[in-house]
Amino acid sequence: MRLQREERVTWSGKFRPPLVEQRLHPRMPSGGIPTWIGVGGTPNSVVRAARYGLPLMLAIIGGRPQRFAGHVELYLRSLEQFGHPGQPVAQHSLGLIADTDEEAVETWWTYWKPLVAALAEERGFYRPTRERYLAEVDTGALFVGSPETVARKIATMARDLRLSRFDLKYDLIDLPREARARSIELLGREVAPRVKELLTKEPTHV
Repeated sequence: MRLQREERVTWSGKFRPPLVEQRLHPRMPSGGIPTWIGVGGTPNSVVRAARYGLPLMLAIIGGRPQRFAGHVELYLRSLEQFGHPGQPVAQHSLGLIADTDEEAVETWWTYWKPLVAALAEERGFYRPTRERYLAEVDTGALFVGSPETVARKIATMARDLRLSRFDLKYDLIDLPREARARSIELLGREVAPRVKELLTKEPTHV
């Protein structure tokens, strides 16, 4: 953060050689490079983002995203305490957009199931079942469906978590290129405008 915001930096730590009167070339732009802090769930990480006055990116890959509402409240309070009000909040989640809900659900299940099964073996994640999958699509952290379905879910999260940005991770191992390309196209052409429309009718309150 000092390299981001100061012209010359002297610093020492545990994991790399010290910096003595270090100056970056080329110079940083005013305010530094746009940087977000990704948070997976720990309050300490939320407070750290606020301490540095950096935007918060909530990495939500399972369960109801609304459970992070307390983290958002903590972040906004901490921003005020550290004198950095007005920083944005964003969400990063997995999903796929297709022309219909059925197509999206079946396509994502085909490639999501073996990935989560491998994570269950390697890291102790939950084992993928059809019931758990459909629950994640319905009310959880998977944004899978038609443009209208995904847009409405994003708009709901924007209101509930006071988001200013949503980041969709649409790729999975072996997911066909055509499905990825179509998801990108639908996200830009249909989902994003629809989310803006929905939020205009019922805006978020940051």
